[in-house]
Amino acid sequence: MSGDDFPPARVLTHSFRYRLLRGLIRIWVDLFFRKTRFLNPDALADQGAALLIVGHPASFLDALILITAFNRQVHCLLDRRFLQGPMRGLFGWVLGMIPFEPEGEGFPRAIERAREVLRIGHALLVFADEQVAKPGEPSHFSPTPALIAMQAESQSSGQLGLRIYPVHLFLPVAQLYSSELLIRVDAPLFPGGFIAKGGNLTEHARALTVAAEEVCRQNVFRLQPEDIRLFLSDLEEVLRAELAEDWDARPNWKQKLDGFGLSRFVVEWVEQLNGLHPGQLVALRDLLDSYRETQRRCSLSQIEVDLAGDWLKTAWGRFACWTESLLGLPLAVYGLVNHLVPILIFYYARLFDNKAVQRQTVRWAIRALVVAGCYALQILLCSEWLGRTVTGYYALTLPLSGIYLWRYAWLMQHRLRLLFLELRVRRDAAKLAPARNDLVQAINAARDIYAEMLEQAQ
Repeated sequence: MSGDDFPPARVLTHSFRYRLLRGLIRIWVDLFFRKTRFLNPDALADQGAALLIVGHPASFLDALILITAFNRQVHCLLDRRFLQGPMRGLFGWVLGMIPFEPEGEGFPRAIERAREVLRIGHALLVFADEQVAKPGEPSHFSPTPALIAMQAESQSSGQLGLRIYPVHLFLPVAQLYSSELLIRVDAPLFPGGFIAKGGNLTEHARALTVAAEEVCRQNVFRLQPEDIRLFLSDLEEVLRAELAEDWDARPNWKQKLDGFGLSRFVVEWVEQLNGLHPGQLVALRDLLDSYRETQRRCSLSQIEVDLAGDWLKTAWGRFACWTESLLGLPLAVYGLVNHLVPILIFYYARLFDNKAVQRQTVRWAIRALVVAGCYALQILLCSEWLGRTVTGYYALTLPLSGIYLWRYAWLMQHRLRLLFLELRVRRDAAKLAPARNDLVQAINAARDIYAEMLEQAQ
């Protein structure tokens, strides 16, 4: 679908196809993110010209979410590369998106259509396009959106009442457990106040761009400085571990990790990501925290396994424990059935509690009386139902099964638990390297996107 296939801005009203597609996208967003929440739903007026500036690079998904999130109709000025393909082209046509090519011949026409949207009192959504004035300097927002607003306001002789709203979007990504999509519209900026001063519109647009950029970078969803410091510290530790493992695998490698630290570029990337796309940074931090938690749990469990004794370190010791655990299970279940009533009495009478007020000898005496009474009652009932012979054998098994039940409880607490813990240590240890690789790949991918964005801005 070419740019000429998109309808003129004047006729972009709440048509049936627009409302239908917006409703379907809203249903999809609700199903995917469960909930979309405005932190200040009344910030954007239902009528009047409004320019919405999103403080991070363009995304087709973000455009769909924001266009359909507001109750009023919102048009979007979007790079044509995000509208490639028949489906995206159809969505862009129905939703009134304005495609443009920064270096194309149709760029002035797209800008004129954007101004027309504002002149007729509609809302226009634009994404921050970052530019680098000189190599090595930090990137800044392009003044084009502010210039569009200035020109639209100027052409209406200052009667348009145009407002510029910085928009913050917290979009959870795949790694996050949270699935709540958050939107905040900041306090508006008024280009009319700059125009009233007179002078060059281009200079006023630059000043307005600086003001909008400052608001956008003060993202309400950004992580606090302390969280950023901890993230960078943990990230450096993970990268050092990755690098050390890579060097250890190389024969005769002499280089050491002394003095290794994060580059200034990585620190700037994290700071930029925190201001422009905190959802992605939170996802990376979540991956990092998950890896660190697995590492911590594995280390603590390994210490407990190492202190368990020699029996756990030998194959024969582990085999003996597994064998007794399996073969002794039926006898332990038999003992549990026979001692279920005494156990319940102990539990509700708090006879298991070693902190109870009774003295140790008194508590043991009470336990013995309870067990003896239950044995007597069980033997009496068995005698009535099964006869003397069976009762005699049954009476002999009662104390034996009780003793083994005690033994099996000790076995589960001091042996079997450690066997399962040792298996979990092996499992977690096997997951550490792949988890670290996934984390490093995710970080490298996000960093490369940022580097590519800087190259395009230059």
